Amino acid sequence: MTLVRDTVRGALWTILAGVGSRAFGLIGTLVVTHYVSPGDYGEVTVAAVLVMTANQLSTLGLGQYLVAKPDAPQSAAFHANLVHVGLGVLALAVLLATGSRIGPGLDAPGMTRFLTGLCVAGLLDRASFVPERLLARDLRFGTIGALRTVSEIAHTSTCIWLAMAGFGAAALVWGNIVRSALRLVLAAGAMGWRAWLAPHRLSLAMLRELFAFGVPVAVGALASFATRRWDNLLVSRFFGPSVTGMYNLAYNLADVPAIHVGEQIGDVLLPSFARLDPARRPAALVRALGLLALLVFPLAVGLGVIAPTLVGTIFDARWQPVAPMLLILSLLSVMRPVGWVISSYVQALGRPLPLMWLELAKLALLVGALASIGRQSPLWACTSVGIVFGLHALASLALVRKLDGVPLGSSLASLVPALLACVPLVVATLGVRRVLGTTGGVPPLVSLLLEIAAGAFAYVMAAWFVARSSARDLLARLREALSREPAED
Repeated sequence: MTLVRDTVRGALWTILAGVGSRAFGLIGTLVVTHYVSPGDYGEVTVAAVLVMTANQLSTLGLGQYLVAKPDAPQSAAFHANLVHVGLGVLALAVLLATGSRIGPGLDAPGMTRFLTGLCVAGLLDRASFVPERLLARDLRFGTIGALRTVSEIAHTSTCIWLAMAGFGAAALVWGNIVRSALRLVLAAGAMGWRAWLAPHRLSLAMLRELFAFGVPVAVGALASFATRRWDNLLVSRFFGPSVTGMYNLAYNLADVPAIHVGEQIGDVLLPSFARLDPARRPAALVRALGLLALLVFPLAVGLGVIAPTLVGTIFDARWQPVAPMLLILSLLSVMRPVGWVISSYVQALGRPLPLMWLELAKLALLVGALASIGRQSPLWACTSVGIVFGLHALASLALVRKLDGVPLGSSLASLVPALLACVPLVVATLGVRRVLGTTGGVPPLVSLLLEIAAGAFAYVMAAWFVARSSARDLLARLREALSREPAED
């Protein structure tokens, strides 16, 4: 079985699993918002971001070492797990001890009631990290997709059940605990404990090698995480927990194309790029960018265009301010998934340091934009975030040109056809909305479905004409991934 076929099949598994679980999760979010106020939702968000920050601050990029170095000895996994879990325990203990002083400074004093449970979930996530990375190293993406899907379904089911039973925002905390515990059990069972828990003699040489690779990756990952999560803390500081709850909901919805398609593709491409002949990597990157754009751009643009109808259909009156936030975040963040692919490529080159500086620059730009422009209003905060992600994508493309000679013109050209195909999508969606608005009497859910259908049809037709090469390539790779016969690269 070829590397290309493995890569496409892995991406297909992880994307389908992610989108499927996310669709179920969106249904759960809809139900939960009827039982949880925006203020409580915002305080859970702040507590969750603090737990994730503690986790990220104590993560040294050791999992990425295991994926990028498929020939590393088994002792590397033992050392990585020991350090990763140990630092996690320390970081979460510090957070629990200081949380009561952090909450008031973020205008979310009530977040401490959710902190202990979320720390438990965070510790379980630490324990499942290394076995999941080993599964990725072995290209077992179907297994990863399955365990993530089952865990997400369990999370959503728990949240719905407990919210309806009167647990309020605590339902979200218990949902996280159930998801993390199940994910650990499934990942450990799939990988086998010997691959990562079998004891080895501690080696300073191995630790030095892990840290030399992992620390720059960890700093870059921390900056990347901060640009995705610390905006919630700033929004809470500027506008309070209720706006934070709505902003976080809009951000999470807008994040679906980036996280459940773009990030999944990036996760698959890291081990694939690492195994690829260096001479073939630049062409493979340009090709991957074109396929990424074909999949992600219509999802991001389409989500932004249908935002008013979507929010008006599925959320009650308390959550209606989410609509303009979702529109802005979706449309302005369309380029964001490009950064995931570039990140995987640069890590496969064994050059984590430039990536670290790029992520730090993105974080500094985001904080500056939010502290200046973004504090004017919640919508300006959304605009600031979208602009920063677009600039980061362009800087990422410039970085791979400098590091590996990937032509910037070729990279940008690979994205243009999919972007052009989104124009008919927008026109068709808005046209249907206008006609239905003139007609009147159409149920909101029917209007939403008709807008989605019109936009999807327009995009597919347009893509076949303006992005035919990428469309043919995507279809060919999907056929190869689904076939049982070996495929050619």
